[in-house]
Amino acid sequence: MSPFLRLSATTNKRELENPAESGSPVKKAKVGSDGLVALNNRHLVAKQEEAAARGEVFVDHLYHLGLDSSMPLQEQFGKTRFVVMGGSPVRALDVAQLVYQFMGVAAPQPIEPFGKTERYSMYNCQLGEVNVLSISHGMGQPSLSICLHEMAKLMHYAKARNVAFIRVGTSGGVGVAPGTCVVAKSAVSGLLEPFYSLDILGKTHQFPANFDSQLADDILACAGDDIAAVAGITCGTDCFYEGQGRLDGMVADYSRDDKLAFLQKAHEAGVTNFEMESTCLAAQTSRWGISAALVCTTLLNRLDGDQVTSTPEQLKQFSLNAQTLVLRYIKKQLIAEGLLPADA
Repeated sequence: MSPFLRLSATTNKRELENPAESGSPVKKAKVGSDGLVALNNRHLVAKQEEAAARGEVFVDHLYHLGLDSSMPLQEQFGKTRFVVMGGSPVRALDVAQLVYQFMGVAAPQPIEPFGKTERYSMYNCQLGEVNVLSISHGMGQPSLSICLHEMAKLMHYAKARNVAFIRVGTSGGVGVAPGTCVVAKSAVSGLLEPFYSLDILGKTHQFPANFDSQLADDILACAGDDIAAVAGITCGTDCFYEGQGRLDGMVADYSRDDKLAFLQKAHEAGVTNFEMESTCLAAQTSRWGISAALVCTTLLNRLDGDQVTSTPEQLKQFSLNAQTLVLRYIKKQLIAEGLLPADA
């Protein structure tokens, strides 16, 4: 378990951009040269060994996905290279459809979700030599955390190699124009601390919220002239309204000046956008040794107001820009790795 990490009152922008440089230890799961996702839960490892000694099949239930480790997961998911995550089931299906379109592979009709759909909707896009998963993770860090735990275990049991998790979504911008795709280099909490806080057995633990910087750079390089994209720091909060300083919730016990002062402070610290999942995604994947990225389109500039005023057509295009940017990168990478034909 990582030690309890504290943020000093003198934390500066450089530390927000890379908390590892501020002296805080970053503990990652060890990933071998084979690229497999390691299972670092000693309790589950012990149960596996006990079952093997009895000649039994070890069963770990991935309850919220509707899967378990006794299923032929390696056959179904062993070729997974990317897991694309979005908030809603509708977005997960949209991304799945775009995956087939971008990769030049005929989509099954209809495209059906895999496993349970009560909490998450997952689509296993099979592209011949490689799979790309598209899954909804719900809204907020608690829902995302459950999804991440079970998806990471799924990748472990499937023996998938070199898997990367990429969240694609929307956000409120800070100092950037609506429609800008923010590719996060790191994340901060609603306190503007570069950590994900988690209460475990009555104690609060904080884990550095860093993304894979090379992955972020590679995605950003695929923007081209038609998609406005910037690298930035994403603030992940546990509340859409008060937690993000909005004035249009049921209550707002602060002034407009208070709100603007906070947003300006965040902006000066390098924060480019607000959403509700970034710190959990960055910290948990980093702890587990899984490469991850976050690409969120801004729907508005929070310094100008709280209400989204873009037209439905504009909002659809904003969302499509982030998906297009990510899928451009995925296609480029799969072709480079020989998993897709160059003319796909």
